Amino acid sequence: MAILRTVIVVLLGLGLVAGGFLAYVYRWLMTRPVPDLTGQVSFKGLDHPVTIQRDRHGVPHIRAQSNADLFRAQGYVHAQDRFWSMEMGRRIARGTLAERFGEAALIADRYSRTIGFQRAAEEEWAQLRPRERDMLNWYAEGVNEYRRSRKGRLAAEFRLLRYEPEPWTPVDSLGIAKVVGWSLSLNWDSELLRMMLATRMGAAEAAELEDLPHLDMPAIRDALDGATESKAMRTAEALLQAYESTREFWPIFERGQGSNSWVVNRPRTEDGRTLVCNDPHLQVALPCQLYEQHLTSPEIDVAGATFAGAPGCVFGHNQHVAWAITAALTDVQDLFVERLDPDRSGYYEHHGQWRALTEIRETFHVKGFDQPVEEVVRLTRHGPLISDLVPETEGLPLALQWTGHQPGHMFDCILKLMQARTCEDGIEAMREWNTPPLNISFGDTAGDIAYKLVGRHPVRSSGHGLVPAPGWSDAGDWVDFIPYDQLQTIHNPPDGVIVTANNRVTRADAWMGCEFDPGYRAQRIQDLLTEHAQLSVGDMKRIQLDSYSVFAERLTAELIRVEVEDSWDRHALQTLANWNHRMETTSEGALLFHYILNGLLHEAFGMRMEDLGERYLGRVVSPLFNITGFRWTASDRLLTLLQHHRHSTWYADAESGRSRTREEFLRAGIHRGVARVRQEMGDSTRKWVWGRVHQIKFSHILGSVSILKPLINRGPYPIAGDNTTPLMTAYMVGSASGLVQSSPMYRTVMEVGHWDTMISVINTGQSGHPVSRHYDDQMGLWREGEYHVMPFSEKAVNDVTVYTLRLNPESA
Repeated sequence: MAILRTVIVVLLGLGLVAGGFLAYVYRWLMTRPVPDLTGQVSFKGLDHPVTIQRDRHGVPHIRAQSNADLFRAQGYVHAQDRFWSMEMGRRIARGTLAERFGEAALIADRYSRTIGFQRAAEEEWAQLRPRERDMLNWYAEGVNEYRRSRKGRLAAEFRLLRYEPEPWTPVDSLGIAKVVGWSLSLNWDSELLRMMLATRMGAAEAAELEDLPHLDMPAIRDALDGATESKAMRTAEALLQAYESTREFWPIFERGQGSNSWVVNRPRTEDGRTLVCNDPHLQVALPCQLYEQHLTSPEIDVAGATFAGAPGCVFGHNQHVAWAITAALTDVQDLFVERLDPDRSGYYEHHGQWRALTEIRETFHVKGFDQPVEEVVRLTRHGPLISDLVPETEGLPLALQWTGHQPGHMFDCILKLMQARTCEDGIEAMREWNTPPLNISFGDTAGDIAYKLVGRHPVRSSGHGLVPAPGWSDAGDWVDFIPYDQLQTIHNPPDGVIVTANNRVTRADAWMGCEFDPGYRAQRIQDLLTEHAQLSVGDMKRIQLDSYSVFAERLTAELIRVEVEDSWDRHALQTLANWNHRMETTSEGALLFHYILNGLLHEAFGMRMEDLGERYLGRVVSPLFNITGFRWTASDRLLTLLQHHRHSTWYADAESGRSRTREEFLRAGIHRGVARVRQEMGDSTRKWVWGRVHQIKFSHILGSVSILKPLINRGPYPIAGDNTTPLMTAYMVGSASGLVQSSPMYRTVMEVGHWDTMISVINTGQSGHPVSRHYDDQMGLWREGEYHVMPFSEKAVNDVTVYTLRLNPESA
């Protein structure tokens, strides 16, 4: 009995200790940082009072008497809700993650410093115009005022890591913008993979993988001898493999990107107003990257979505114009193989002459290290030598050129866009936009609609930038940029509709890349917009939630004609024959389709390419955002083969080398896919539903701490859609199961001129504080396909106001 009593006492003691710890975590770490959304606050440096009204979801409507106070208040509000996200963003840009996360994050910092996000931001700051500097300075003042007034209560993450963040600077906002720009540029790693495929398989066969036999792919192979080519291959492999180990320290922008947008002109709409719709697809995380906000001053009145950490409004509308944005996916990155002087350190060759490398000494402070780590970043005329990230290889120096390395005027463009009065003004506002390349669609109160491709797009001396070029010659050099007025522009198309979904929208005579979305989402959206003569806001909502796959419709047509012997395979094909091609969570057809698709992909490509097969199928090895230009290439290529080729070397059995007919190949892929379903889900077909494997989970960076997981992570939840549907919920191609990686982060439908009816939703909530009621209060709306109103007029804003906070000048 004595032993039993001792055990009970010990267990009770442990329970009290655990309960006390949880109470401490909840009360002192999690609860105290949640900001007050009502009352009055003294604000040092403010010129006039500012009113911040929030609705029931915590969406702020900021009303100021000057632009200076408006951007100060915007910085203050962003810091209230998202300071930790902002801190992570600037640490990624600066390359200072290891200061807080230790040696494991050092390789991620080395990548940041080598790519040079912070260097690019500092160079851009040096050439900004006064109004851009003012905008960024005012924003930083607001962030820092909140930091000053809430010392020790900024975010639970700061308290857990036991440090206070440094003052915010304008360059921090520019650095975050550079990181976002990089996340929407994806060509450099595709160049490495193409080079490896061409080296291993031959240029002609590698080109066939992308339907690009007419392009001059082997630019680097034509310039290298066999030994040098082998070194280049080893460099590419080592560089891609090294990226794998750093991915966990890139939590903000590590997932695949995409977007849908469309504009319908008022003759086609039910109530006579132009409709502008947008749903950008970004990483699944808590909190999401976007933040809803309404900004009002005598010069600016704009509502929509912003990036916490930067001033202005990126997605949305003002009094006169609404705009929608998608990633253009044009090629704005190139790799160059350089020749270094074998006799002297610090020199590289150009046209037979030796030029000095630019060398920058970088110092890394690493948590747990007694001394800082120092390394040298080397730059050629093209850009940084990213191969220095794996110096232990015997490969060749690879330099990266990216439009984001050059200064631009992003925030001047945003400022002008927020003040545009017509579609033409909106197009002109973006003239000096540098990176990332974007598709922007407009609708204005005069009844016009328009589209413009924006960003700097290089003109190359030769080639297409598909594989690394020889840096010692002028081959592949950027000799100019395509003039802005020559970039694709559309004004008032005859059918009254403009659709962009990361698909090819550039002119056929202008080479801008080959890694666009195949166009299945765009086709489905276009089809739905032409079904009815008159379109309503309800129709727009249904399109954003549509789970029908044009790709599945076309591939299924090739599958169901195949004769199979296995009873399970026959059941699968019969199910597909009766399927409606919708990726619904309860659909057996959707699940079987994806398993069979992946069976076919592995039969055609994955097994044949050995270690490169998974990369071709879309597996990403870069820590600098989980996105690759090959993420949809294999699926599209498979469909093309089946539709147009009765015979192909890709139908052969990879293990034996035996040639197979098209039907034999299909039977093998179908059987592989169905067998995998039975292996993973059992033989009860009632359990064969898409939502059982296709799920979404929202994870906070603190969610890796087991005791905190239930408190701060959400999900997983079944979710409809896939990579090819308007409701884009992308998973890793090559595996039919796994969590969704990217999805619509923000949805909005805007009636031009009737601004109080704007509806929108984000996929998590406004707050980054896990115990705030606004941490996930829009998640339920988003999952159910619902929206909230985003009012614009003063009266409409007053009607929805739940919280009011007044910022007063300190002297008042």
